[in-house]
Amino acid sequence: MTVACITVILRCYVRGFLVKAFGWDDGAMVVALAFYVMFSACMIGGSLWGTGRRYADLTAVQRVTAMRYWWLCEIAYCFASVGGKISICIFLLRITVRRTHIWTLYTVMTLTVIAGLVFMFLMLLQCKPLQYFWYKAALDPTIEGHCLDMKIIIAMTYVYSGFAAFCDFTVGILPIFLVKKLHMKRQTKMAVVGILSMACIASSAVIIRIPFVHTFADPDFLYATVEIAIWSNIEVGLGITAGSLATLRPLLRQWLGSRTDPTYPSPFPGRSGSRLPQASRDRPFPLGSLDENAQNRLRPDKLAVTVTTIHSQDQNGSWHGPSSPNSSEERLTGQRSPAVPAYTADGGEMGLSIHRTFEVTQTMAQSESIREHL
Repeated sequence: MTVACITVILRCYVRGFLVKAFGWDDGAMVVALAFYVMFSACMIGGSLWGTGRRYADLTAVQRVTAMRYWWLCEIAYCFASVGGKISICIFLLRITVRRTHIWTLYTVMTLTVIAGLVFMFLMLLQCKPLQYFWYKAALDPTIEGHCLDMKIIIAMTYVYSGFAAFCDFTVGILPIFLVKKLHMKRQTKMAVVGILSMACIASSAVIIRIPFVHTFADPDFLYATVEIAIWSNIEVGLGITAGSLATLRPLLRQWLGSRTDPTYPSPFPGRSGSRLPQASRDRPFPLGSLDENAQNRLRPDKLAVTVTTIHSQDQNGSWHGPSSPNSSEERLTGQRSPAVPAYTADGGEMGLSIHRTFEVTQTMAQSESIREHL
């Protein structure tokens, strides 16, 4: 919980203050963290009252209190798990433009929400009256109530675990296709895929938890199910931590003192590398291939490069072609640079003929998008 809290706080600092692009994915992660803190707090409270110990070693009050904490853990787990997965999917949607990838992420989010809600309501409403879930631990035959067959609970837990692992692996594999056709070095692509796929490591905890699901049917519930509680907590914590670590690259650059990006040359000699317009939640930099539509190729979120060739005219009226100091390549930010008069050595005005060739590409903007969002 401590590690998850630190990473989410750093994420909020990066997204809200460094890149100024705090979005819905960051809000969803904050909500997930809030429920994860509730989950961990209830686990701590439950362990103080008897979780992990046998019924025979506990009083009736301890058993009932520990089971009540267990019930609260189920609520917090479902909301924290679903919130974390939704945040990661929205984060990937910010840098995705291919229709196939977009619908894949929407499908994952839909399955996550449906499976999470069904599992939560099944666990919360498995007993009638609802309080019987913890009062039955008092082992008092005078307390009336009944619960669903535990085989149903176990079966639904297997189904939910399968959905969770499938969604995590899908989100982990998708970045491979997002960066496959980008103009990046192979090592850079591998690093980007690794960063974007970090969230799928939560599936490892889901898989490890599966062999312990059958312990739900054990009469000594608090003692037998402690592994399920532990690995459920680790699953959510890993997902929140990994999903937040993927957004902390700007903070690392700040700590290392690298405020500029040398990937592109500066349009002005002696100045640091220029940057693309800042990302925002309303206008993200997309990932995808070059669009066929000419109108789409002129969208402001794509990279416009202008190659400027300057021909100068001396006092004799002769035109000189481009030379190394008189040719440049610069990125446009939507505004034209003001005209700058040029003069000869003796103070006379020099004639200039400036030719600009525009080239609009998207794959280079995709690489910049990754830098902005990571």
